[in-house]
Amino acid sequence: MLQLNPNVVAQSKGCFYLKSMRSLLQFVFVFGLGVGPFLTLHAQKRKSVEQTIISFKSEMTIDGNLDEWGDSLHYFFEKQNLQYEIANDEHHVYIAMQVRDGAWQMQALNQGFNFIINIDGKRKDGATITFPLPDRESLKALAAKDKDERPADIRQGILGAVRGIYVKGMVDVVDGLISLNNHYGIKAAVAIDSTDAVCYEAAIPLERLGLQSADEKEMAFNIKINGIVIRTVGGGRSLNRYGYGSYGYGYPYGYYGDEPMRKEARQEPGMWIILKLASPPKLK
Repeated sequence: MLQLNPNVVAQSKGCFYLKSMRSLLQFVFVFGLGVGPFLTLHAQKRKSVEQTIISFKSEMTIDGNLDEWGDSLHYFFEKQNLQYEIANDEHHVYIAMQVRDGAWQMQALNQGFNFIINIDGKRKDGATITFPLPDRESLKALAAKDKDERPADIRQGILGAVRGIYVKGMVDVVDGLISLNNHYGIKAAVAIDSTDAVCYEAAIPLERLGLQSADEKEMAFNIKINGIVIRTVGGGRSLNRYGYGSYGYGYPYGYYGDEPMRKEARQEPGMWIILKLASPPKLK
């Protein structure tokens, strides 16, 4: 279930991911911060429900409390057990995500919820916000504490190690980590609610997307929990039961036929949806 993922998008994709996730698992299990209650997997699977219309929501408070979104988020990304919803007002695009599965929670808290907006309506890279991304040195310091000094809930410990919001492709904002309390109007928050779900909210000002107003503009959105997908490629001809190819000798040590077997990594693609921004309700 757990996928390996970039620490920050711009970093290299190989051994770093393996080391990053290995460090996290050691932090969780070796140092015994206790993850039992929320590593419960839900056996009942749900089908993806794709958002088809954006609601107009005004004066949203970005604090990780999803009460303003109604009883629940209406849309679902089956692959990652991720509930989500996108909204906007005259000045902002809003995103909310919620994950209940324990393994996906740990990945989201360590690697970040990721939201991409392509204002041209194309399914490709665009303005990106990633949150949370805990500071690795802070996690190491937390792990070095005595057991009775560590938080009982590892999730709260990870959230306490978050120092900023990662952004890319925003207008008049340098790519990289920005302060939680920045002057760009970009906001993000994560909280654990009373049902033990991890809840995420973010707000991106339209001016950071290069837009002056919503005006029902059609845009492409991508939502996901950050991760990379590992797959095996290559292999050439298959071996017969004696370890040989159909002609000549096979290579029983990970090199079959004409092409060596290898692991190939790519970023989790997430879910792309094309939606029009909502217009303000008309005054009667």
